[in-house]
Amino acid sequence: MNEILTASSPDFLNAKRIYDQGRHSPQYDKNGNEMVELLSLKSMGDAAKSGLFNEDPTFVFQMLGMMDVGQTVEDAVSRYAGYANEYITETLNNEATGHLAAQASVVLTVEMYAIHQLWDGVLDCIEINNGFNPVADYTGSINPRQSFDNFIALYVGADQTGAPYFDGDMLYDFAHQAAILFGTLNESGEAMVNEGVRNYYQSIQQLMSEDNYCAREDALQQLWSLANRIVSKMFVPLVQMLIYSMKEEDQELKVGMYANAIIPQLSQCRPSTQRMLKSYLLVCSLDILYEYLTTGSGHRREFNNSLSLLLINIDKNYDRKDFSRILTLLQESYDCLGFTCADVGAYNNSEVAECAGYESTHPMAGFIPVEDVRSLSKLDLDVLAIRELLRFPSTTSNAAALLYYRFGRSALLDDDRFDYNTLSLREMAKATHRRKYSPYYQDFIDYHKSENYADSQIIVAFEDNNMPVKNRIASILSWIQYSVILEYMMAVLGISHQECGLAGMDMDARSLQDSVKSPVFFWDAFAAFYIGSLEGVRVGGSGDTIDGVMLWNLANKRAVTFNTRNDEFYAVINEEMVDLLYAGQSELDRNNCVNIEKSANQAMHLMLLPIIQNNIWYAIQNQDLPANSTSSDLIVGKVLALSVLPIVAKYEPDAAAVIERNMVQIEGTKPVLDGAEAVAGAFYQVLDNIGWGCKYLGEAEGVGACQWDLVGRNANTSSDLKLNAMAALVAALLFSSILS
Repeated sequence: MNEILTASSPDFLNAKRIYDQGRHSPQYDKNGNEMVELLSLKSMGDAAKSGLFNEDPTFVFQMLGMMDVGQTVEDAVSRYAGYANEYITETLNNEATGHLAAQASVVLTVEMYAIHQLWDGVLDCIEINNGFNPVADYTGSINPRQSFDNFIALYVGADQTGAPYFDGDMLYDFAHQAAILFGTLNESGEAMVNEGVRNYYQSIQQLMSEDNYCAREDALQQLWSLANRIVSKMFVPLVQMLIYSMKEEDQELKVGMYANAIIPQLSQCRPSTQRMLKSYLLVCSLDILYEYLTTGSGHRREFNNSLSLLLINIDKNYDRKDFSRILTLLQESYDCLGFTCADVGAYNNSEVAECAGYESTHPMAGFIPVEDVRSLSKLDLDVLAIRELLRFPSTTSNAAALLYYRFGRSALLDDDRFDYNTLSLREMAKATHRRKYSPYYQDFIDYHKSENYADSQIIVAFEDNNMPVKNRIASILSWIQYSVILEYMMAVLGISHQECGLAGMDMDARSLQDSVKSPVFFWDAFAAFYIGSLEGVRVGGSGDTIDGVMLWNLANKRAVTFNTRNDEFYAVINEEMVDLLYAGQSELDRNNCVNIEKSANQAMHLMLLPIIQNNIWYAIQNQDLPANSTSSDLIVGKVLALSVLPIVAKYEPDAAAVIERNMVQIEGTKPVLDGAEAVAGAFYQVLDNIGWGCKYLGEAEGVGACQWDLVGRNANTSSDLKLNAMAALVAALLFSSILS
């Protein structure tokens, strides 16, 4: 196609025939027999509409990134799954676009199809890991080796040459051309992206050559990591060429193409950033294209009066004056997508300079850590990815989401390690060091009668294909956010103060790190898990609550509903937490082990307050539901209660019984039978035990943990409230004696 379209007399008709029918790539059936029909670029693009890609995390993020606010996933897939074919077909119908169709075929179609082969290999390995025997299978339906070989064939192509020219037409060549523009070639003249993809693929080949290659858990874990790293490498030239096309006026026709390829992928990153970039580059383009392709010929003529539909998109969506802002937002997203500023490089000898990257003391919501915990803060990206993947229809029980849970992707424990050294949520859920360092470890076991209760509930939800989608998401996400991470953070705080005064300590489990770390590292790690990466650097965190998924975000959300924001419009709980975090840093620096124990105890219980607020909030929301309700809010309320009930039961068993009776619903009974006020009052009973007063909890819709009808007002502290309640009781007794 490229040769035909770049000739002195471009043959668009023949190019379209090649695109539709193929020319050089034969297909083979499962028995190895060559088929009559060739593999065509159009058929590769159409595969998305058939549902072939629906288990691929990259495709899922693409669809979720394209969908409109309020649109259902099903509608988004119906509308956008064929985006590549629609785009390329339109360019082939307009000769003013030159050879753009050939380039788009590589960038939009071949890239996604090649990545599908990669994920198909991973999913095949999961089947083998689950007991499938490929040797006994004669259909060839499960063949990870073939899928991985298909990937590299599509990535490199048949005509790719080596050094010194590196000529070709496929993804390898695309990455090479981008590397020339951005100065990211290695010493041999090869694009560093291609070097990375080649090395990772060779590692996959090595795994595939070993005995029981997919049956071993460690092999599957490495395979998952290698596939993710390859995909991240493949994103680099897309970003490079988007920057190039925005910078050079004669390349602006390609802005929409590159934007369509990479901006939707940011649905796995900071939501507000993705929405902003989408508004700069994508909001109108696909909407106009869809309208064009689904309206009558009379309306089409109105579009054809312009140079091309694509030029209209650029005029409407990309304004050169927005370049600096778009660039900044893109650069903020590199880390989330899995590559660095150095990977992208500088365009045209620093005409667009290489970005600075992150320092070890990168702020989190205004808090500045002493140790480098930036990577650990990215655990929230795994939580976000799981949430988004669970929204998508699946025939494999959302296998990709489960892989995120089992092995993790974002929280790298050692950026220099080549393999799979990441912290996973499941590892956190089953971490053995909780026993030694968490003060409530035994209380959770005693209450739940299980050492890894949260993990068991998550796996049950993943395997329950009959559970409604909303309820499944609610169960998995709630157990992760309110139980797994919470319990793990208790242990991390315990490490920081129990190891105070030691130069460093070597953990006996790989659940956080393998090397010796100082106690302050664990203190800052607690901050990283509490705040997360999605909040950004500004004091108070992101101004948009759609961005976070950790307890910091929950505190800010509930601060709005419970009227507990400070003068800077973020939660007083978070303001207090930041003060404690800085105090703890200072105490550890001075080896003040007495006070760091106090600070750790305060921080541990302060982080319970947003969860208590959320319990009360869901009690309010659920109290009017009928006994036969299947609302997902009931599941969230139940998990919230079970996440703190072991602690409440330790101090106030009667209060725990009230919370359990109302929030942990028995099938067929009315939710929150005693009312939200009863739940709030039960939580009030434990405030003295956890050391925090009423002013941090506030009140929502007239309900608060510190509201007592007997007194008729809210007390400022829990001790004040008890005194007021006692005074009211004495007054009532005196009044009754006078009447008698």
